[in-house]
Order: sequence, then structure tokens, then C-alpha cells
Amino acid sequence: MATAPVAAPGPVAPPAAPSEKAPPPPPGTVKVGGGEATPPETFNFHASLSEGLGFKTSENLFAVDIGVLSQIRGETVFNGGELTSGGFNVPVTRPYLRARAFQDRMKFLVQPELAGATPRLLDLEATWQPIPEIGIKAGQFLTPFSRAFMTPVPLLQFQDFSRVEERFRAGRDTGAMLLGSAGQGFLEYYAGAFNGNGIDKGGNDDTSVMGIGRLAVSPVRAMPYDETPSLRGPVPFGFSVGVNGIADRAHPTQQVTDATTGQTTTVALPAETRLTGGVDLAVAWGGFTFFGEGYLRQATPDTGDAVHGVGVFGQAGYFVVPQRVEVAARVGWMDPSSGNADDEETSFEGQVNGYAVGNHLKMGLRYQLLHLDAASSDGYQAGTNHRALFQVQLWI
Repeated sequence: MATAPVAAPGPVAPPAAPSEKAPPPPPGTVKVGGGEATPPETFNFHASLSEGLGFKTSENLFAVDIGVLSQIRGETVFNGGELTSGGFNVPVTRPYLRARAFQDRMKFLVQPELAGATPRLLDLEATWQPIPEIGIKAGQFLTPFSRAFMTPVPLLQFQDFSRVEERFRAGRDTGAMLLGSAGQGFLEYYAGAFNGNGIDKGGNDDTSVMGIGRLAVSPVRAMPYDETPSLRGPVPFGFSVGVNGIADRAHPTQQVTDATTGQTTTVALPAETRLTGGVDLAVAWGGFTFFGEGYLRQATPDTGDAVHGVGVFGQAGYFVVPQRVEVAARVGWMDPSSGNADDEETSFEGQVNGYAVGNHLKMGLRYQLLHLDAASSDGYQAGTNHRALFQVQLWI
């Protein structure tokens, strides 16, 4: 039986060519078990007038910023040809700490007010917003009624809010709020429940809550809450329309002075239900801006007739010297209570702003003509008041 021939071995394949030499690992990489370990997260620190003091991780997983907002002003008020008030004041000194985590999904803010006779806490809030469409905020913070009130103070066009806006909106309060936006700022909403008894008052003074909601639409582009958008240069046309509402169960009080003893006591008035509605409009184009708001209020006491209030204001500004000099004007009128025959107010204001380092270092010179039917609770006399004000703002 023949044996099958054995095939001669063929040529041996050469060993595989070594791969190209890998680039050296980045500095700080540690070799563990033959592999490369990812370097620890690095921190980027910043310290400047425009950015404040803080740091963030390179992947933006965590960031902290600290700074302070300070305003120094001098003003005079004339009524009937006489100087009724004047002097210098520091109305705002607000240090703040902001923390952000997980690509800004979680935010925290604490901000006190140190100006004035008694320091107080303004903001202590935490926000969790995993997606733009929905988030929740809790703590003591700005209530979402009025576009002007939701604009950060350093970004206001005038040195303070309109007197009309201050009269009709709610202030800071303690509560919780749902918020979100869709369509890259096309639509935004806010819906919150609050104690309704104001700032720095722990707990609730009754069993009811104050409900506040806001819905805004920006059809052309997103409209940030900034009254000086043209500060960085001309902006494309955009506008936003917002509607706001408040429903609150209030327990008003009144100061009564005894004609015989001269002593003043606080008297409780009948509880009342307050419904407030508002609408606002914001327009920005090139170096021009316009902001306006209107309000209606109905207060219905448990005993007695309903009382109505109405108010409106509008303001416009234009950068006559790009990024440096802005001129602005504002008008306002209100009749806060139909039950009071002499509480109407009318205001005309003109202002020139000079920006040295944007809103971080700016100066404003303002004239205001304020006509009151009766003396106001904040010190203005009845009749026509002429107010001149100069202010310097430092925001770090």
C-alpha cells in the first residue's frame, strides 16, 4: 500500500509589522494595570471685573462664582421750588454665591442685601432642570410676575424699577415653581405657589397660598431677560410678548392714629381676594430697545365692594455711541385703587447711561418728573416732584 506523500512546508508568513508608535500619554496620566487612567478633572479659575471670582471644571461638571453688586447714588428732590430731600446713598450692596453642577442642570444661589439699616436675605434658591422643557425651583426667590422684575438688577436700563411695576407685582417670596422652555426660547412658562406673606417671613401666615404664573412667546428669536442687549453691539430684530397672573388671599392692615392720645396702632381690615393680571412687550433691534407693561387688579373684600386698580409704563433706549453711551426715556401712569379718589401718579423720566466696562462699571444720570395726587408712603410730597439722580454701579 503506497504512502501518500507529505507536502513540503510552504514559506512561513513574516511576523505582523508592528503598529505605528502611539503618541505619548498626556502629562498627569497614570498607568494602571497596563492601561492608561484618565487624568483627574482639572479646574479653570477666573478673576476679573467682568467675570468675578470663581472656577469651573474643564467638563463643566461643577462651577462656583462669587461676586458683589454695589450701587452708589446721589439725588435731590424739589417740590414747589423747595428742596425736600437730597444726599448720598448706597441703596444696594449684594454679595452673592452661585453654584452650578452637571452641565448647569442644577443651580444654587444665595444673595443677601447688606445695604440699609438691617441686613436681610434676598435669595436662597435651588433649581433642578434636567431638560430645558421642565425644571423646578424652590426656596426664597423672585416671583415670576412681570418681565422687568425677572430681569437681573445689573442689567436694568434705568437705575431702578418703574414705580408702576413695583406697585402691582408681587415681590420675593418663599415657595416652589415649575419652569421650562421649548423651541430654543420660542415659548417659556413659569407656575409657582408661594406663602404670599413676603420676604424673610418664615412659614405661612394663613392656610392659603399665592399662585403666580407667566407665559411668554418670542416668535423670531430668544429674548433674554436683559434691558441692555445692544451693549455688545447691534442685535437682530426680535420681540417677546408675555402674560402674567396672580391669585392671592390677603389679610390687609391699616395704621390708625388716635386723635386724643396720638398713639398709632395697627388695625386688621377684612380679608380679601386679590386677582392681578399683566401683559408685557419687549422689542430689540440694532441699538434700539423698547419695554412696556400694563396691569389690572381686582381686590374683593369679604365685606364690601370690589376695588380695582390699573397701571401702565413704557420705556425706550438707543445707543448713540455704540457700546458706550445710551439715552433712554420712560413714562408711567397708575390709579392703584378705584376706592381712593386721590392716589393717581404720573411720571416722566429721561436718562443718559455711560458704560466703562459694560454693565460691570457704568454710570447713569437721570431726571424724573413725578406728579402725585397725595403724598406717597415712600416720602414724596403731593404735587409735582422734580428728582435728579446720579448713580455708579459696580458689578463684580
